[in-house]
Parts: sequence; C-alpha cells; structure tokens
Amino acid sequence: MKFLLDILFRVLQLFTEPYFLLFLAVAIIALLKRKNKRKKLRIGIGISVVLIIIFIGNGFLGKLISGYLQNNYLKTSEMNKAVTQKPVIVVLGGGVVDINNIEKLHTMSYSRIVTAYQLYHEFQEKNMPCKIIISGKGRGHTSEAELFSENFKKMGVSDSDIIKEDKSMNTYQNAKFSSPIVKKMAPTNVYLVTSGFHMKRSVALFQIFGLKPIPQASDLIDSEITFFPNSYNAAFTFVMLKEVVGIWQVKIYNSLGINK
Repeated sequence: MKFLLDILFRVLQLFTEPYFLLFLAVAIIALLKRKNKRKKLRIGIGISVVLIIIFIGNGFLGKLISGYLQNNYLKTSEMNKAVTQKPVIVVLGGGVVDINNIEKLHTMSYSRIVTAYQLYHEFQEKNMPCKIIISGKGRGHTSEAELFSENFKKMGVSDSDIIKEDKSMNTYQNAKFSSPIVKKMAPTNVYLVTSGFHMKRSVALFQIFGLKPIPQASDLIDSEITFFPNSYNAAFTFVMLKEVVGIWQVKIYNSLGINK
C-alpha cells in the first residue's frame, strides 16, 4: 500500500509544476480537437490553465503558501541557559551540485551552515559542550555530510564536535537515521536547522521518531506580487507547492500508521 501511495504522491507533485500543467492542457486540447468534440471544453481547459499559470507566476499563490509554511519560524527560538545541557544541533542537507566534475553544496546549504555555526558559537561562548549532526548523503560521489563537515571545520568547529549521518537521501531518512544518534547522546535540547519552507515537514517527521526539535530556520523564501507573471515567482511557488504536498503525505501516512 505504501508503494502505491508513494507513486500517487509523486504524480500529485507533477501537478504543482506549471510547465507540466501547460503540457497536459495542450495534450488534452489537441486530443479533443482531433476528435472534433467539445469545443467549449477545450476553450475552458485552455482558459483555466492560463489562469492557473498567471496565479502562480504573479506571486499571489506563493505569498499565501509562504505564510503557511514559514510564519511560525520567522523568529528563531532563544536558548535557555538554565535548561540547556549538552545541546545537539541537527543540520539537514540542501543538495549537491556538480559543475565541471567539481561537487559543491547547493546554494541553500550555506545559509544552513551559517545558522548552525552561529548557534554552535553561542553555546561555545557559554562553555556548553555542543555537537553538530550533519544529515544527508546526497546524490554525488561525496556525501553532503562530508561537504558540510569540510565547511564547518574551516569555520573553526572542532572535528570531535561533528557527527556525520551520510546515509539519508531525503527528509524522511534524515529523521529516521539521525534520531537514533540523537537519542544515544541524550541531550536536553535538539535544535533543527533547515530552510524555513522545509521546516514544517521536517519537524513533523522528527516527531514521528520521538524527538521534539527546536526549529531554527536558516532562510526564508517568498514570492513577489507582480502584474505580469515571471519565472522567479513560478520557481519558488513550485518549490513551496511541492512542500505542501509533502506535508499532506506525512499527515496521511501518520493517520494510516505507515510512516515508521
């Protein structure tokens, strides 16, 4: 059953892609035209798709979704020195890009590195022992965890304070493989660092595996309301729509008891 649901949600994510909707509409209209049927239906489909693309491209839909995904994480959580002991920071990978056979972290990863380091540095200044768990394998030859680790060490993080979880290929696996590591360390507080749009789903998945992480959003994305649709709005709206579908998937799987 889970396999079929996974396929269903993969297909559903396609419908969040403006260009796929345009292609699908053209294909349906061409098919109906070939059969010389339902001229009004063809016109209706064409107008509907154009309106959807405009709605996505002018930033209005993105603005709504941005609020839903990120409003709870606009302010980072303050550390409480009285209750924080042996804090652990979990950083989620943001992808790897390969340019001319040189593997580098995706742009969004660097805001996560900076946020995690700032948090780590604050704990260090207060003489609190702190560990950073980097979660992510990625799809390159070098794992995201290793690339993150190299950057952290250049910034002055001790190698002994870095723990690499380099098996996970997605957010679900981030939570699944990182959670046992965290539980063995028995920290008072677990700080989860990832992008704001990605935080709601990430927190929900870590909760499935028995953790209650404190969200630390590393970056926030938003669309711009414009008169004419543009690719910037379409791209970011697509990213956020996919995340909403992912949140639905987590909730449905939870209700069916198949997330673990």
